[in-house]
Amino acid sequence: MDGGLSRSIDDYFDGNSQQLRARWPEVWNRMVSTPASHRIDVVDDADEFTLFVDGIQLSSCYGRAKEAALQAALIPSESEAAWVYGVGTGDLITLLLARRPLCQLSVVIFNIPVFRASLRYFDHRQWLMDERVELRFADSCEDVLTPFAAVPACLALAQSWASRLKELVVLELNTPYINRQFQSNPDFIAQLEKNRERIPRDGDVRELFGRDAGKTVCVVGAGPTLADHFERLADEQRKGNAVVAVDAALTPLLREHIVPDVVVTIDGQRDGVLPYFAVDISRCQAALLVYFPVVHPDVLDRWPGRRLTAYSASPLFESVATCCPKGLLFSSGSVIHPAVDLAVQMGAARIQLFGADFAYPGGRSHVAGAAFAREIADQQAPGQVWLVNGEGRQVRSVKNLCGYLRDLERYIARHGDLSFINMSKQGARIAGAGYLE
Repeated sequence: MDGGLSRSIDDYFDGNSQQLRARWPEVWNRMVSTPASHRIDVVDDADEFTLFVDGIQLSSCYGRAKEAALQAALIPSESEAAWVYGVGTGDLITLLLARRPLCQLSVVIFNIPVFRASLRYFDHRQWLMDERVELRFADSCEDVLTPFAAVPACLALAQSWASRLKELVVLELNTPYINRQFQSNPDFIAQLEKNRERIPRDGDVRELFGRDAGKTVCVVGAGPTLADHFERLADEQRKGNAVVAVDAALTPLLREHIVPDVVVTIDGQRDGVLPYFAVDISRCQAALLVYFPVVHPDVLDRWPGRRLTAYSASPLFESVATCCPKGLLFSSGSVIHPAVDLAVQMGAARIQLFGADFAYPGGRSHVAGAAFAREIADQQAPGQVWLVNGEGRQVRSVKNLCGYLRDLERYIARHGDLSFINMSKQGARIAGAGYLE
């Protein structure tokens, strides 16, 4: 519920709502039919006032204009169209509309009770009347559109129906930092140098491109639900359908006497990847290892079969790719991404996803037998989020898995002519992937 005021502050709700009803009646109707669900107070003991919502300030109390300018800098000054994710105090919207080149500004609402409180305490009439503004809810947006700026507090306070877009916005904001960390990691750079001599001798992932045109390819992750599908996976392999496994799934598969046709490994962290190959892998002589050149040399030395090199689009690989061209695979942090892209590049018309959970169904991190598999405690963990599974129920996850999921969903959306099948309803729902009847 809204908190009380400790000093006299104008109530702008009537004036703001008049403009809102006139231009966006559907927004108004949804807003007034949504009950209050937050404790909202006014912070009025500083230079400027703002709202305090469930422990989060909607803006600064000492430099709202400077804060808005910092966010607005994400949008080039010459942009004719832009997006603002979150309303907040309206400062960011007003600042952007002062730019003459701007012809269209799409403003997205992430929390209805907070938006209603903002209409009460801040004068939004000027931008609500501006013909360049389009107002919508987050669940009407399929993806993040650029250029954009965001109100951080609105992302933090996003309601469940807005969570997917919120995650995409946060992912987009974090991506440049993540890329810089990857490109400047001294261990990755050192391992790339150590692997330079072997890259020309190893095969090229492009050898696999088009090999399974029109067929089904099974992509195997190491999520907990993989344990439910070993028999089905073995049957698919007997039918002649290729099995492409991520490195973390190798040990559980071998223990079930399933030797994947291809294993994909990309992790440059020695301690993070070597345990995946700690099992007896002598049975993998006929299997192919597809790897990124930052993988620790010990992993490559242990592999008993052929190795095929692949690159991602990262600038880290530019110099070696110039000297020794190899095929590219999509990657955005998770090994499941290049594994799926490899299946697509192999020509698959149907990609079946096993153990691609992006969550902790059953309170487990990985399928039993996988390195680093553990029970997940019931209490709230740092970075914990909730996703929806294939049965419409909430399932626990963490932010990095959620980010990997959203990037996979974007990838799937770009390949709408292919059929993606999520083999389990217990893990997170993957937009664009269906289920077996």
